[in-house]
Amino acid sequence: MSFISLIWNSIIMKPMINSLSLLYDLLGDSFGLSIISFTILIRLIMIPLTIRQTKQMKKMQELQPKLQAIQKKYPKKDVQNRQKMQQETMALYREAGVNPIGCLGPLIIQMPIWIGLYRAILKTSPSTPEGFVDLSKYFYSWNASISKIPFNSDFIGIDLVDFVQYAPTPWQFVLPIIVGASMYLQQKFSMSPNTDPRQQQTQQMMLWMMPIMFAIFTWQFPAGLAVYILFSNLIGILIQYYIGGKQPIMLFGKLYFGTTNSRDEYLNKIAENKKNNEQTNKQTIIKEDSNGTEDIQRKNSRRSNRRGSKNPRNRSRKSRN
Repeated sequence: MSFISLIWNSIIMKPMINSLSLLYDLLGDSFGLSIISFTILIRLIMIPLTIRQTKQMKKMQELQPKLQAIQKKYPKKDVQNRQKMQQETMALYREAGVNPIGCLGPLIIQMPIWIGLYRAILKTSPSTPEGFVDLSKYFYSWNASISKIPFNSDFIGIDLVDFVQYAPTPWQFVLPIIVGASMYLQQKFSMSPNTDPRQQQTQQMMLWMMPIMFAIFTWQFPAGLAVYILFSNLIGILIQYYIGGKQPIMLFGKLYFGTTNSRDEYLNKIAENKKNNEQTNKQTIIKEDSNGTEDIQRKNSRRSNRRGSKNPRNRSRKSRN
């Protein structure tokens, strides 16, 4: 066994399989309830990271005007300007105490959990004697719930070990749809109003791309992993609601989830942008008017000079002089 496999089994697989087996034993031999309880425990453990992610995302939104100013400062896309823009951007992040990678913390941690749970669900219901022998290697010596192997994987008419595409109708279609809908709602809940059109376009793209992608992937996952993702999304929405103080906000016919302060900040930013645009428009109009008057004065002076040169009296005066 390689060193990576040893670390993977010791940190991910063994704790996960033993946790699922203990919860299965405590919750009346229900594999579905053990997965849901396991999901709640994981989300509770990740609450500090979720709070950190929420704060990081809020700081990133507050830095958007300064980031836009840096981008306008270096409009040319040559190598030198890109380096200067990156240096000033990183200096701004350090000054504000923001780490862009920190916003992806919970998602990065969730990836090995998804992969480990995928394998754990398949291993807890072995169909061959070799599978039973292999599964016994993952149990701790003090865990007596090994006697419950193989687990009863039936839950609300679904076999949690089978892939969703083989689930009975209508679950094979309903489960991916509700997983995608929960992902959409969680994305919508984490979004905040943004005055930058580019940021709004990126948010809208992510808002639809992630749910569709997860709905497609769910069709090829074991049903137990789909249950984990679904309840993880629902718990994430509750955490955002209670910890982040999120609530429904209607702005210009669009639904956002945020605080009243975020709504007021958004409206204030719109008012400031409108005021700045009006000032810039007035300045351009004044400049155009001044340029127009200067052009008229120049034309008048040229005409007067031409008339003076054509007048014979002026010519005679010039010849006398």
